Amino acid sequence: MEDVVDRLCSPRANVFEELDRARQSSPESFTSGRTVTAILSQLGRRRQMSVAMQVWRWMESAQGITRNVYHYNALINVCEKIRDWKMALDLMRQMDDERIPKNEITYSSAISACEKGGNWRTALDLLKTMKDKGIMPTAIAYNAAISACEKGLNPSKALEIFDEMKREGVRPTVVTFSALISACEKGQQWKLALQVLEEMKATFGPNVIAYSAAISALSKGQQWEKAWELFCEIEQSGEKLSVVTYNATMTALEKGLQWERALDLFDEMKYKNMAVTVVSYGSAISACEKGYQWRQCLEYLDEMTERKISKNVIIFGAAMSCMEKSHRADIAFQLMERMKLERVRPNVHIYNSVISACARCKLWKKGFELFKEMDEVGVKRDVVTYNAVLDAVCSQVDLAEDIFHEGIERGFYAKVSRLGTQWLELDLHFLSLGGGETALRWWFEKCLVPYLGDSKELASVKSIDIVTGYGKTRARGARRGDDSMRKRVRAMLSFMNVTELDQPNMGRIHIDKQALLKEVERNGGKIVFDAQGYEQYKLQEGLDEPYNEAPQFVRPRGGAMHERNERDVQQEGGSRPVNGGHGGYYGNSQQPRPERLEPNRFEPPQRHGGGDEQYINNGRQNYSDPSYPAQNYDDGRNHDEWQGRGPNPRFEPPARQMHS
Repeated sequence: MEDVVDRLCSPRANVFEELDRARQSSPESFTSGRTVTAILSQLGRRRQMSVAMQVWRWMESAQGITRNVYHYNALINVCEKIRDWKMALDLMRQMDDERIPKNEITYSSAISACEKGGNWRTALDLLKTMKDKGIMPTAIAYNAAISACEKGLNPSKALEIFDEMKREGVRPTVVTFSALISACEKGQQWKLALQVLEEMKATFGPNVIAYSAAISALSKGQQWEKAWELFCEIEQSGEKLSVVTYNATMTALEKGLQWERALDLFDEMKYKNMAVTVVSYGSAISACEKGYQWRQCLEYLDEMTERKISKNVIIFGAAMSCMEKSHRADIAFQLMERMKLERVRPNVHIYNSVISACARCKLWKKGFELFKEMDEVGVKRDVVTYNAVLDAVCSQVDLAEDIFHEGIERGFYAKVSRLGTQWLELDLHFLSLGGGETALRWWFEKCLVPYLGDSKELASVKSIDIVTGYGKTRARGARRGDDSMRKRVRAMLSFMNVTELDQPNMGRIHIDKQALLKEVERNGGKIVFDAQGYEQYKLQEGLDEPYNEAPQFVRPRGGAMHERNERDVQQEGGSRPVNGGHGGYYGNSQQPRPERLEPNRFEPPQRHGGGDEQYINNGRQNYSDPSYPAQNYDDGRNHDEWQGRGPNPRFEPPARQMHS
């Protein structure tokens, strides 16, 4: 049979002639239909739908062969393999036309085809029809329906089917529980996933597929501690851990800022010679971003090249984000060139990261060039793009205002200013720091001051507020210390001589209306902003200083084994996981420790916002050359000289007036 199918699948095969010859050699098996069923099943495994349809047409012309339910089931199974649910339904209608009764395999295969094709509603309709026809669904049909709900991001429906399955007396299998846990994961229901896992363990014991799905659900729920517990639990059970288990756990750890633990697991995967995938490297590179380990990130990119693992836009996106957080705009530019060499087209997330890197490294010209380039190459900008470029160009007031107005026209900042009859509000909580500075200047000059000139309008105004956001909403904007939107806005108000009223909400600033009116009147109907004083204040407060570079480590390429508790520290009443940091990096590991790399100092040209190209090309090795090893990359930087700064006397902003 294999020989027949091989000949049918050959590029120049005449399917009709091959089947005629095969029938002549074994006429009885063809007449009974068993051989044709076997051929269709083989073609299904090979996903050869076009050949299967030629076999189907041959059956119509061949005398003495009558199509039956087994033939239809085999062809519907081919539809399932190629995810063609519409063809599967067409074949079921043909069965009705030819009055061929369907069985549980017919429905199960069709439901699976709908599941593979992402059509969960039709899958559930087929399950209902199956029961209405008096055909008892099997575990296979229920499993396919639950998986269809998983694809449709509908965990509640998946649970309904699961409960119905048990009511009907159909015993759930490990596949059932794994599909249900995956449905919970897709629906971001990690607590529900744990409940299902516990029920499965009571019946079948630990299963690595179900555990992997549960760990993935915990990853999406930002529950790295529980994910780590499950990983250790399945490991201790004696089950063989899969690459999927490691990948899911690494992702959970890096999302929980446990980047060292994540890289430890990646070390283990390589040490055990596991088949690491592009997903494994994606999680490892994302972990490098959390720990600002840009050198290790470059090592992983080189490893992928050596292992012949193709890099995709997600890999480069994670690497770009690492360079952005590590203030390495120079390497980000070279990675853009590397993407061209490897024929990976940058998307909006790539551009956003590189523009943000420009903002962090004070390369406003280059950031603006990339912003303009997006239109030229057909990459659609989003609100993150505008926030990033405003971070980069906020010191160029006119340019920043032009970009901000463009963002308003495109609807990204449409709700920033809210001018009501009784309240005036500027909402900055979803803007970047540079975007917030630009919006604040625009609001006072273009929106608020003209409004204040109308005494009738102003009489009914009870409050003038600026929403800055507080806590988690500003965590990503903090670059150093208390570098929050609130701190910048209050400083800008001080340099406008605008006073605020004391109030308890830390995410909101309440403006003193009467004092503001007096200030506008004193300045001849406008607000005067001491921009030079504000920039000097930012300089002295360190709001624009590059961060202190994290120590760089490069791990052995062959991997290493690590003890499970080496990241834990003993505290009173038990142990607590370490969140980030570099202390005790290698703990009690028996393997060689990675080399710590000390930067070699060099002095790039001093810049005051204009020497972008000179900085980019000054003595830098070229990572865009695929043959260049990452470990030779020069990473030395003297940040004070790099910014053209030396020690300056302490500068204080004007005293802020507060009224209670």
